[in-house]
Amino acid sequence: CTLIKKQRPNLEYLEEVRKHLSRLPSIDPTTRTLIVTGYPNVGKSSFMNKVSRADVEVQPYAFTTKSLFVGHFDYDFGRWQVLDTPGILDHPLEERNTIEMQAITALAHLHATVLFFIDISE
Repeated sequence: CTLIKKQRPNLEYLEEVRKHLSRLPSIDPTTRTLIVTGYPNVGKSSFMNKVSRADVEVQPYAFTTKSLFVGHFDYDFGRWQVLDTPGILDHPLEERNTIEMQAITALAHLHATVLFFIDISE
């Protein structure tokens, strides 16, 4: 019992880490992947909702997507996973925030087809 009491802070920390990890999306690096990325407020999440079984929040203002979202669709007898990324602004890597770094990490570490969305009206 004393050993458990001594380890209590460590166990509480591990529980917090477990809770955090359970909120992260499950991305399979061996599945065909389509990454939907681009500037903020250009329709990435709307596209994601149309082509996959995902239900990503869509709002008429920028920066609605604050983390990676994963959806799936079947095409030509194969399963694809689709990743909706937060908007990416054009500035140096060291000036990017945590949300933008999630998108950069997905782009850098997954073998994927990338769709980069822009708004041609602007």
